Amino acid sequence: MLGKLIKHETNATGRLFLPMYFIILVLSLLNRILTSIDIYSDTLNIVLGFSIAAYVISIIATIVVTFVIMIIRFYKNLMSDEGYLMFTLPVKSSQLINSKLIVSLLWNIVSVLVVMVSLLIFFGSSESMRFVNEIIDKTITMLKLNFGSKYILIIVEFMIMILISMFQQILLIYVSIAIGHLFNGHKVLGSFLSYIGINVIAQIIVTLILVVWASLAGTSFAELEAIPQLVFPFSIAIATIFCGVFYFVTNYIFKRKLNLE
Repeated sequence: MLGKLIKHETNATGRLFLPMYFIILVLSLLNRILTSIDIYSDTLNIVLGFSIAAYVISIIATIVVTFVIMIIRFYKNLMSDEGYLMFTLPVKSSQLINSKLIVSLLWNIVSVLVVMVSLLIFFGSSESMRFVNEIIDKTITMLKLNFGSKYILIIVEFMIMILISMFQQILLIYVSIAIGHLFNGHKVLGSFLSYIGINVIAQIIVTLILVVWASLAGTSFAELEAIPQLVFPFSIAIATIFCGVFYFVTNYIFKRKLNLE
């Protein structure tokens, strides 16, 4: 059943995102053509200016709108009147959360990849590729000098940290919305205040743990933060714990405290 929920959610959101991706790719190609035309005129410069402005806006919109739409769909499908239908389906509340979470993460990753492809279309050339390769080579060389043979592990940990952080941010919004709906008559405000409150509490917990850790290690807080071998695994562990807590609370509210009135 989870597969069907994911398929339905993907199809429903794909109708919104695919045209947006098509637009940004077309704009990147159009700007590539316009900037390569060796004709200088006021009219062409105006067209190019508008085209580049539209492209920049489309990049921002692709990242921001994707995230916002997935939040709206979670709210509308599960916490509004549609929730009465969704929660009568023969599925567990955890499956509803999982489908939203997986598809949301999927589209956010795809959005980043589409933006990267559009930038490659716009700026891609032999010179720019050489420049990118030089940056990558210098970065790898620097990592090898600092971490030796463990530099690959550092890269993997960094990528895992980014992925877990994305899960954490999505689940943070989910749990904030779920908690906010426990407040009758002020659900949106409750969700907003819950988001701020949870963020503040989470930051305090992380800071306290780091301070205690730094004290026990006999080093300063700033020095501890500058050590990727320690900070990356710590960040992954803390983010994973937060994800588990946010997921558990959201699922518990859906199962025991659901309030759609």
